[in-house]
Amino acid sequence: MLPLAETPAQVARLERRLFFYVPALVLAIAFVAVCLQAGTPWPWSRVVHEDGQHTLLGTIFYFEHATRELVLDTVLAVAIAGAVRYFYPPSEAVDTRLRRSRIAFALATLATLALILGGTAYLNAFGPHYAGEARGQSILDNLAQYPTRPGAPFVWGAHWRYHFVERFAEIALAFSLAGFVWLREGRPAAPGRGGGALYAAALMVFAAATIIFGVSMLPFRDPIYLGHQLRELVTHTLVTLPLALGTCFVLARRYSRREPDVRSSLPAWTIYAAGIVAVVCGAYVLVAALVLKAQAYGQKKALAELLFPHFFEHTLGYLFVCALAGLLYLWPLRNRRSSQQAT
Repeated sequence: MLPLAETPAQVARLERRLFFYVPALVLAIAFVAVCLQAGTPWPWSRVVHEDGQHTLLGTIFYFEHATRELVLDTVLAVAIAGAVRYFYPPSEAVDTRLRRSRIAFALATLATLALILGGTAYLNAFGPHYAGEARGQSILDNLAQYPTRPGAPFVWGAHWRYHFVERFAEIALAFSLAGFVWLREGRPAAPGRGGGALYAAALMVFAAATIIFGVSMLPFRDPIYLGHQLRELVTHTLVTLPLALGTCFVLARRYSRREPDVRSSLPAWTIYAAGIVAVVCGAYVLVAALVLKAQAYGQKKALAELLFPHFFEHTLGYLFVCALAGLLYLWPLRNRRSSQQAT
């Protein structure tokens, strides 16, 4: 049973705790753990990544990894923006402040994308690991989801399959968490276009990418795949997902016009259904990884060495998902009727 409807101020406090304080605490704990592993409070130049090559700074600015995550992160950003927009659609009235916010998020998205691709291109041209490789080949290989882990053969779409179950769980969880906040606020109605089409687009892109990159049973039964997915699930559930949801909710508090004392007719069962799907997928990954002893197949044997540095491996992804989700939340989606009225 959910508690009685809370005021917007109370819900806003809940959002800050859930979507900003939790990831900040997780990253702080991860940094302390990395310091203990490195034996210094200043671990930036110490090798901490599981591959035995990347320092903490190199892990944070792991451009090639961020490039191969772009397709996955884009799908997640679309799902998050669509989920929040479904329950809290932005106002159709465009003022100067909204227009400036939209431009700011567009610039942030482009800047992060340029940093990721530019860093990958630079390393491709001048990095010691890419001697003799054609310029731009690293970007193409990573976008094609070829690389997975050092020493593994390049297989088309392998990296996408490395994330199949956990990414679907996070897409469902995004909708459920956004709906949970909406229920806590008493199911407020808001005029404007919702994000149903945007969220549906995320599901369709996810399905299309799965078909393009290849369907396989490996994400369900291979211990290497399951171990990787479990670690990704922990990272994105505790950091990426709440930060991007929090970004969209901050924008929703500014630009979504709720009607006082009017309850929305949106169905609540979809929220619970999405939550059940997310829990079932996450539980499957956890149980299967434990049963098949996935940790034994990691590049490091200690769980702390596998988990805590991994939070910093997705730093560029945090920025990209938050920026793109914010941009898509504010993106003007106009239906045919509104276009005819404007004409």
